[in-house]
Amino acid sequence: MEETLQALEDLISQFLSLDRSLWSNSDDADAFLEAVDELTSTIHGLENTSVDHLLLESFDLLLERCSTRLKDEFHRLVGTSGFSDDHGDHKIKRSQNEDDSHAHTFVAQPVKDFDIIVHALPDSLVTEANRIARRMIAAGFGDTCAETYASARQNFIDESIGRLGVHAHLAEMFKTASWEELETQIMRWIPATRVVFHILIPSERHLCNCIFDGFPYYNDLAFATACKPFLQLLSFAKFIAAAGQNPESLFRLLDMYDTLTDILPVLDEAFDHEVAALRECLGLSIKGIFVALEKLIHHDSSELSPPDGGVHPMTRYVMNYLMAACASRHTLEEVMHLEFGKCPIDPDRPTASLAVCLAWTVDVLIGNLELKSKIYGHVPLGCVFLINNGIYIIKKVNGCELKILLGEDWTRVISAKVHQWVSEYCQATWGKAIKILEMDERSHHRSSLVIEKLNHFHTFVEAICQVQSRWVLVEKQQAVDLSTMVEELVIPVYRDTIEMLKATEAGGASYVRPEDVKSRIQRLFKSMAKS
Repeated sequence: MEETLQALEDLISQFLSLDRSLWSNSDDADAFLEAVDELTSTIHGLENTSVDHLLLESFDLLLERCSTRLKDEFHRLVGTSGFSDDHGDHKIKRSQNEDDSHAHTFVAQPVKDFDIIVHALPDSLVTEANRIARRMIAAGFGDTCAETYASARQNFIDESIGRLGVHAHLAEMFKTASWEELETQIMRWIPATRVVFHILIPSERHLCNCIFDGFPYYNDLAFATACKPFLQLLSFAKFIAAAGQNPESLFRLLDMYDTLTDILPVLDEAFDHEVAALRECLGLSIKGIFVALEKLIHHDSSELSPPDGGVHPMTRYVMNYLMAACASRHTLEEVMHLEFGKCPIDPDRPTASLAVCLAWTVDVLIGNLELKSKIYGHVPLGCVFLINNGIYIIKKVNGCELKILLGEDWTRVISAKVHQWVSEYCQATWGKAIKILEMDERSHHRSSLVIEKLNHFHTFVEAICQVQSRWVLVEKQQAVDLSTMVEELVIPVYRDTIEMLKATEAGGASYVRPEDVKSRIQRLFKSMAKS
């Protein structure tokens, strides 16, 4: 055994003393691996024997020296840059407009086909790396081999992420950034993440499978360690989920959630837990945004309601916001209703929880508008304000998928509210005009009283028209409908009063014709329909 040890040490030392890569010469590489195989086989044969402990230790030390050299050779092979000016079918070109100081910068061509595997190393290098890996694992240095693989691939992986316009440590880099800056990074993160999980990670898994063929434990260890930068890239989404607490962040969170959903079919099992947890985190934040939106509406105490009774800015904001959110209806249905994971959804079946959430948001908005209507301190103007905002809400609902989600029953309830506000407006304004014309039986034949009431009526109507002509009805059809309702309410009573006047001793007195009163009402509502 001592002679064998000396012979192996003499042989192996020749290779270990070389200051160049053994793999620069295939004969040297083959001879060195044969010597390592013989050394490993000898050590295994000495196990469980009575050989001298010091002698066995000498064999182990020699094997350790071999493993150190194999580690260096392995790192050199696996760490070979996978980028070149013409890398297979995926070309990466230098920017032609750059000066020499930026000559190292590359511009990656857009990826349109995700169904590809990037062969980061030539097959010959992969084969040699596999030969080394098998020797290191056989020698008991499998963990070191896996760690060396990850270390060797680090630059390639970091550079791959960088070429996608992002950085693995985005969350740390943008902790104090504004939301506008974060949005810019999100719009880079989304396509980068798709490329990472559709192309880079499967390619890295393929490379690990080849190099650690037959050794699943070390294959998984090397892959998981090498891919830590990809997990750091995912941490940016977790950071955004925590940072995005305002309603404007909803759409970027939905985009990120959709991105994670998109990678599920190709997701490597090593990332299952992280991606599932991240989707749940984003989903909870999305739910939280609707709570924040409700609070924003509920606590909006702005007294800057439109002086003409038009649509309140909050109404426009909320309804346009909900319409935009409905563009991601199916994602919201999944977030609001389904358990997290790879759950299918029926795209044609509205989800009750989402409908309840949206209906409640609109209900909170209407409640806030009703409070704002009281700020006017003038019932008719408050009613016009509510009519305008109610019709705007119904129109927005009918113009998108909100109608499907909220349903016909909900629309009928809101329409009934608008009808109630119309009735309140008519009674608060034109009901008073009618009341002026009211007379008891004993007053029917007193011409002076009838004439007095008519004059009072015309003065009141003219005052109404002067004031309300400065108001607005945002929906022209509503102006037409209101005009018709007021005419049907006022003109019959006015006509009856004229008939009473004709029946008195002053029957020939002059008066304003009912047609002229009707025309004045029509002009009023025409002027209100300014839009």
